[in-house]
Amino acid sequence: YKSDKLEKIRSDIKQFKKNLKKTEAKEKSLLTKLHETEENISLTEKMISHLNRELKQKEREIQSTSRSIKKLENNLSKLKSDFAKRLVNIYKKGEYNDWELILTSRSLNQAIYRYKYLRIISNIDKNTAKEIRFNITTIDNKKHKMIAELEDKEKIINEKKIYQNSLSKQKNLRKRQINKARRDKNNLLAQIKEKEKAAAKLLKLIANLEKEREIRRKELTRQRALSGVRADNPFLLNQGKLLWPVRGKIVSKFGTQRNPVLKTITENSGIDIKAEKGTPVKAILDGVVTTITYIRGFGNTIIIDHGSGFYTVYTHVENVHIYEKQYVLTGTVIANVGESGTLSGSILHFEIWKNKMKLNPEDWLIKRT
Repeated sequence: YKSDKLEKIRSDIKQFKKNLKKTEAKEKSLLTKLHETEENISLTEKMISHLNRELKQKEREIQSTSRSIKKLENNLSKLKSDFAKRLVNIYKKGEYNDWELILTSRSLNQAIYRYKYLRIISNIDKNTAKEIRFNITTIDNKKHKMIAELEDKEKIINEKKIYQNSLSKQKNLRKRQINKARRDKNNLLAQIKEKEKAAAKLLKLIANLEKEREIRRKELTRQRALSGVRADNPFLLNQGKLLWPVRGKIVSKFGTQRNPVLKTITENSGIDIKAEKGTPVKAILDGVVTTITYIRGFGNTIIIDHGSGFYTVYTHVENVHIYEKQYVLTGTVIANVGESGTLSGSILHFEIWKNKMKLNPEDWLIKRT
């Protein structure tokens, strides 16, 4: 089954596999292999997510076509019944010769009236026959369309099964790799460096989003009007009152962080919230989803544009429930807490940006009691 979005993801998967093949002869660290597996998982989950969307759309189309066929068949049945009654009536009473009926009129006015009446009856009969033929043709076309839609649905289901089987194998491989990687302290140190690179990559992403902000602003304004959000800058107005993205404990705060075990000093551009694997991750405010991607060091990453230059970033997530360019409401479950891109277990790394400046999320989220 083909659609523009599916073709784009298929192309991304094909390119990823091509890149893997180019480097398969090279010596790779366990961490590199782990990230390749996670990126493969991310692409596969994205494909399954979009196949689910296409499947739902196809099911809606099938239901609509089915309702249309039923309505047309009921209309056809009534037309045929009415036309049959008319023919029976003509047969029982006998059909007058049109000229005979006109010529036996008692007056000129009656002759004119009968002539007009016969014309009307004739037109009704012709139109009814024409409508019957049209309904038959339309029903036939609709049935052919539904057959094609059912075939498309079957193709989507079969492709989805292939990717689901592949995903299961990839997740088992990742589990083995991550358990092995955690036993080596060097991998933990290497991941800190990867997070620094990930932060730099994220800054580039935000900078690029800033260039296209005006295009998204119009769509966000339109969606907010439809949803009844009236404030011009709700993010700023809700400072200190914004919803927490997940229920959990902050294990790493914003700013300079010292790790006594690894003896490292790092800059945290957000906060890290420890939570159980699978815990729902929510959008802290309404906005447009700009980015769903995999960043080495951050894993699966979601960026939401809340307007007026404010962005929120959610990383290390799994089971992404939304899609790019989608408008989401405050509290929408966008993903689940996962272990993507980290050796520290299930965790959510969360950031708030204003234009190209990082902000301390604790200054913006509602105070916990």
